[in-house]
Amino acid sequence: MNMPTAQRGFTAEIVRVFITSKLSLLLLIACLLAGLAALLLTPREEEPQIVVPVADVFVRMPGASAEEVEKLVATVLEARLREVDGVEYVYSASREGEAMVTVRFYVGESREDSLLKVWNKLMSNQDIIPPGVKDWVVKPVEIDDVPIVTLTLSSANPVYDTAALRRLADELKDKLGEVEDSGKIAVIGGEARRALIYPDTAKLAARGLTVLELMRA
Repeated sequence: MNMPTAQRGFTAEIVRVFITSKLSLLLLIACLLAGLAALLLTPREEEPQIVVPVADVFVRMPGASAEEVEKLVATVLEARLREVDGVEYVYSASREGEAMVTVRFYVGESREDSLLKVWNKLMSNQDIIPPGVKDWVVKPVEIDDVPIVTLTLSSANPVYDTAALRRLADELKDKLGEVEDSGKIAVIGGEARRALIYPDTAKLAARGLTVLELMRA
């Protein structure tokens, strides 16, 4: 027995219209064609490039300890760079004689404008830069500069100091370089190898040279 139309609910009435209408099949075909067109025509990338402006500020302060660099340079720069419009995060890393301050902007900010803002902020605050600071470099961070895997070497054994850990890291770098498609590998931190030279001032004077000229050579 058929139920009167007035007693049917709203949902049941919609179902009845689609079941009895001859346009239902056409609507279904149209939806399938629209989905297929969207799948074929929508641009796709395996690794989409999302614009997230990031810049590293490298500051050199020769002769200063890591604590002095942090207090006199890194902390001061962090406070000033946070004032830049569009900045989301600011963080730093300090070590003996130098510091690196990283500035990250919000997604979608203009890369060129962001770098210009960072440089303008540095130039307009030269009066607060400590006298020991020699120079600074603003370097943009590209997507290829972001490390995929980071390995940290540390040891509680005093035998393995920063120089020994650096040598182990260099050896590990050579081994990892043999891996196929390993890409760029870099060692950061530790005490790099250096040569100590004890000049003979008498021999230098005999040749008309000074210690300063030897250092420049």
